[in-house]
Amino acid sequence: MNSTQSPVYHTSVEQKRHAQDVAKRQRMGKQMPRLREMLRQKYRKRIIETRNRCTDANREIQLSELREILRLELSELDKDVELEELILEELLSDVNEWYALGEKNLETLYAEPDEQQKDVLCPVCQIKNLRHHKGAFICECGIRFEHSASMEQLQVLLQQQIASHELQCTQALRFFIEPASGHLYNMCGSCDYFSSV
Repeated sequence: MNSTQSPVYHTSVEQKRHAQDVAKRQRMGKQMPRLREMLRQKYRKRIIETRNRCTDANREIQLSELREILRLELSELDKDVELEELILEELLSDVNEWYALGEKNLETLYAEPDEQQKDVLCPVCQIKNLRHHKGAFICECGIRFEHSASMEQLQVLLQQQIASHELQCTQALRFFIEPASGHLYNMCGSCDYFSSV
């Protein structure tokens, strides 16, 4: 049984180191030089310390970068919060203005008419007064409609329609101009009231 192949040994790294150490001790005698062993241990210790220092330095660099990123994000978050507060203040001021305008409109709607006052509040915008010019009623808000009535007659007509609607519904009437005919109409979204003025 001649085999041309050399035998394969399964030895681990530790077994090889142990065999090398035993061979060195036999070759050098029982007294292996202590200096070489001490230098090896110091070298290993220095390598471990250097690795730890490098790892710690990398960790410090990563932590400092992370701190910078967090600071930037927090400063942007503070800016976002300030921006949201400014937007909220603007919205609140707009709401206050709308509320004040609504109160003013309510005051003008329910104010007792003077004997001399012949102004009619625009039924569409409910802010400006209507003017009568050559058979057409014009408002500064851009509304224009034609009607054969005078200013006093239009005011009476509007009040009658509002009063007849209020007998059946609690919602406010909406006035609008029909684009095709240019006439004034009113309607209610909750009770389906619809009428022309």
